[in-house]
Formats: sequence, C-alpha cells, structure tokens
Amino acid sequence: MTKARSKLLEEVSISLQEAGFDLSSQCDVRPSCFDLVARKDERLILVKVLANIDSLSREDAMALHTVAHFFGATPLIVGMKTRRGPLDSGVVYKRYGVSTIAPHSLKTVIAEQQLPREFIQRGGRFVAIDGAKLKEVRIQHKLSQEDLAQCVQVSARAILAYEKDEMDVSSDIAEQLEEVLETDLVIPIDVLSESPKTLHQFQNPQQIPDLERRVNEFFDRIGMRVLWTDRAPFHVAAKEDGPPVISGVGSLKSWGLKKRVEILKSVSKVTESNAVIIVEEGKAKDRVSDLPVIRQLELEEIERSRDLKKIIEERAG
Repeated sequence: MTKARSKLLEEVSISLQEAGFDLSSQCDVRPSCFDLVARKDERLILVKVLANIDSLSREDAMALHTVAHFFGATPLIVGMKTRRGPLDSGVVYKRYGVSTIAPHSLKTVIAEQQLPREFIQRGGRFVAIDGAKLKEVRIQHKLSQEDLAQCVQVSARAILAYEKDEMDVSSDIAEQLEEVLETDLVIPIDVLSESPKTLHQFQNPQQIPDLERRVNEFFDRIGMRVLWTDRAPFHVAAKEDGPPVISGVGSLKSWGLKKRVEILKSVSKVTESNAVIIVEEGKAKDRVSDLPVIRQLELEEIERSRDLKKIIEERAG
C-alpha cells in the first residue's frame, strides 16, 4: 500500500469513527474489493479507499456491487484524484456505477448531513431532479412542454424525458429550470444509502478451487443462497434471511487463512453475521481465535441450515 493511500485510509477511518460509525479492522488481504466495513444503526457501508480512483478495476467494482448487494450494504469509494486532477468537493463521481467522493466530501456528508447535488460522468456534470414535481409545477405555471423547452433551450422531447426520469439533466439546465419555475427540483445524492446494482455471481464456477466448490455445493444443498468471491476477507457467504454466514475456507496450516481469521472476526461483528472456518481433513480445534471450525468431512452430516447454525453457536460458545 502506498503512503498516500495509507494516509487516506487513516483519514477516512477517523472521520467515520468521529461520526459514530463502528468500523471493521482494515481488510488488507489482496485482492479485496473493499477496505473497511462501517455501520451506524441500520446503515451498512462497504468502503474502498483509493488515492487515484482511475486505478479501480472493473472486476473490483463488480465484486463490490455484488458483495454489497448480498449484505444489504451500500458500496462507496473515497479517493483523492483522477488522472486529470483532484476530485471536486461536493460532487459525486461514478466509477462503474459506484459512487465516489473526496475525503472532505465524506466529512461533509457524515458530520454535517450536507449531501452532494452534482455527479460527474462521461458527458459532463449532471443532477437528479424530481420529474413528477417538474411536471406538476410546469402545469401550475400553465406552460406546455414546448414552452418550457424554449425557456431553457432544449427540445420538448427532453422535457418529457426529464419528467419521466428517463434522462440525466445537466447542472446548467437544472439551474435554469429551477429559475423559470421558481422551485427546487434537484434531489440531493445520499451516497450512504444508495442501493448497489443487482448482479449475478460474477465468478466463473470453473475457476473456484475444489474445496471452495464443495463448500458452495454444501450451502446450496441445505437451501442457502451462496456468494463466492476471491475479492473479500471471506471466501464464501451464504444466507436464507437476514445477515449471511461468512466463511474462510482452506487449511489451518495456510498462512493466507490465518491472516484472514482476525479480519473475518471483525467483519462479522460489524455486519452482524456469523463467521465460521471450514477446513480440510485433519485434526482441528473447535475454535480458532474464537471462531468455530468445521471440518470438510462434517459437512456431509449437516442436512439443514438450522443444524449448521446450531453447530456454529455451540462452537463459538
């Protein structure tokens, strides 16, 4: 991790803690689609921190969307710059559909509840407006779509699209609309409550290692929805209703698994999920760093999800 990114991660962590968020430890396994998990009341956020937001890969963005959707969380990127220069304050950038803001914008949102109004994507600066309100106020002013279009120098078809929320509105046009109609139309962007994209499993099942595949099949057999990822502190997450069960999978002798254990504990606490370690054959303790352990051969004897939850509760004791 670069010095700039390390410093930014520390700054973001302090800002969130001062605003009353509970934080996970840093998710410093690689690759990882998020660096922190933050919770305040019912608001759960997966935060990725980047010095240069152009370094975000499409794979990490899609993984971030997928994991956030599975956990009922909001994905968020905090960054300092693009290749063109520093991020503007009070503006949301979009990277593969993930809202991205500068650290000072994050402070403004969480400390002052002042939400950004503009977002930047290809084509310029845009805002979201209340299309239904636009139509209602236009009619109150006895203006046709053609009349309003002439006032702001766009087409009548564009006004129709604005009213149906089918077209992004440039900041300049939105400002003109508000001036002509003498009302507020812009909808602030709540970057801490946005829903992630609904995505299917992004990993090719053929690329999943054998043990992880068997664990996937186990969760599927007992009727739980499964998410496998190689871009998070856990390997597998599975759920019915409510918070998932998250699992590290591998050998107790594996350095990679040992590194994940403490992070897994921290993430499970903040996400209010159960955590379990599923290991290959061999002798294993009932717990590793207070996390319950299930041996691979034991999976065959577990027939229902409630049996799994019972084992986790007993061994987490």
